[in-house]
Amino acid sequence: MSRAAAGLIALASFVASVAGAQGSSARPDPVTAGGNGTIYVGTYARNILVLDEATMRVRDTIKPSVGIPELSLSFDRKKLYVTDPGNEKLEIIDLATKQSSGVLTLSKDSMKVRMWGFSLDPKDRFAVLLVKAYTKKLDRYEVSKPTLLRYDLAKHAVTDTIAWPRGEEREGAQILFSPKGDLMYFFTQDDVLIYDTNTLKEVDRWEISKTLFEEGLGRINFGFPYDVYEEPGFYTGLFRTTDPVNRRTQMGVARMDLTNRQLDFYSLGPSIGVSFRLSPDRKKAYGIHSEVGNYQFWTFDLDSRRVVGKTEFAGRPRMGLIVSSNGSQLYITTAGSTIDRYATSGFRHLGQINLGADMTNVILVPRPPTTQR
Repeated sequence: MSRAAAGLIALASFVASVAGAQGSSARPDPVTAGGNGTIYVGTYARNILVLDEATMRVRDTIKPSVGIPELSLSFDRKKLYVTDPGNEKLEIIDLATKQSSGVLTLSKDSMKVRMWGFSLDPKDRFAVLLVKAYTKKLDRYEVSKPTLLRYDLAKHAVTDTIAWPRGEEREGAQILFSPKGDLMYFFTQDDVLIYDTNTLKEVDRWEISKTLFEEGLGRINFGFPYDVYEEPGFYTGLFRTTDPVNRRTQMGVARMDLTNRQLDFYSLGPSIGVSFRLSPDRKKAYGIHSEVGNYQFWTFDLDSRRVVGKTEFAGRPRMGLIVSSNGSQLYITTAGSTIDRYATSGFRHLGQINLGADMTNVILVPRPPTTQR
């Protein structure tokens, strides 16, 4: 082979290697999955989109009967509770079959019955509904007093009217169930009334005002928030309290063991508007501080009991926050039709998914852990 030919071959080989390296570096790195759960998105297009979390692609669509859907998740994470914008209808959809078991409604003829609150028994035996009836007359609507009803899910009928504790009617009611479904906790201003779910009789009373009062801090305002990563019977979230002497509002993190009536909490400092979502291992939590021109991701270290980071990002008004099922990503949802993905390590923007329809709300259902034989 001549020296010139050898030189040409060497030059060609060098050019090919450089081109290959440039092509490799120009390809975007694939975004690793945030988990292997399933994401359910209610939309104003009157459907529910089903996304694989691993690919963030829509793999199915559920068409509810109630119209524009608002979604809630059942205690066993096997069903969706879907309500309509008018709060007249409640539909239960089985997630495995994507089939509806029917629509619960109490409206008829000229009377609309709106469900302003509902709590479902973990064993799916009944629902406790807070309702008001609106009856159309020739020149007006007559509005009933708020009423608590027990609705049997198997019979599809109201079986009981539940008396208001102490005869005190309320426009709203917070009712929680024990993990086993044997007890129902009815929250009042000063205490919690505990009912047997079979008899609907009061069997105990918990003076929660004493549990939620700390000398020097005052009353701890804590709302028992639901989180998909929390243990059954436990509630973790932010609380606010106002110093009774200096009238300064502080905030902190509280974790309530409802069954054993035990509260663990600690203060973080002055109260600031920020959301709170647990990570899957419950060692961290993340939140969004949202004000025009100042959108921040907050990182809470729950082991060291402090805020360990505040990172600015390009946010948008009305943001919902979901922590991915493996804890590596944050999903920014609502309002609008897009989901933005951020890494929890460094909060780098990983991309955006356009769903083609504005969202009502979003629920992530983690894949159940596999049981070893």
